[in-house]
Amino acid sequence: MESALTPFSNVVYRVCKYMVILLTVEITLVISANIFGRYILDASIYWAEEVVRYSFVWATFIGATCAYKQRALISMSVVTHWFSPGLRWKIGLVLDAVVGLFLLISFVFGVRLTLAVLHQRSASLEISMAIVYTCIPLSCLFMLLFNLDQFFTVLKQRRPLAIWGEEQL
Repeated sequence: MESALTPFSNVVYRVCKYMVILLTVEITLVISANIFGRYILDASIYWAEEVVRYSFVWATFIGATCAYKQRALISMSVVTHWFSPGLRWKIGLVLDAVVGLFLLISFVFGVRLTLAVLHQRSASLEISMAIVYTCIPLSCLFMLLFNLDQFFTVLKQRRPLAIWGEEQL
């Protein structure tokens, strides 16, 4: 049994996975080109370090959304295993609600931060820093979608979802 959000959540997850793959490939290519340019051609690419830094930030935030969807982030499952399955899913609902509230607050402040740096330019690329900071509210929005999907799935199933690497209870 899945929630109504699951198909949309799965599409967003696949897009996030491909974004992380593309960002990782891009980081590798830019670093390799810069190493080649610096040590073989004796001329480094002036914008390479900035592109790699910003791509790494994006890959980290989008990668965290993938880990959240797969329930692969650190958790306190040792504590919840002490409780009965009937109580465990209720505790999971409360925890998912708290995480959802945190993600909503983070989304709001991420949007505010992104708007605050809208006219600030990066040093080498001279792009708006809002492009870099957009990964914060975007990843919070994706995680909030995944959070709601998990919340409604647990509510429907009346049992906790398995944590990554664990079999379904």
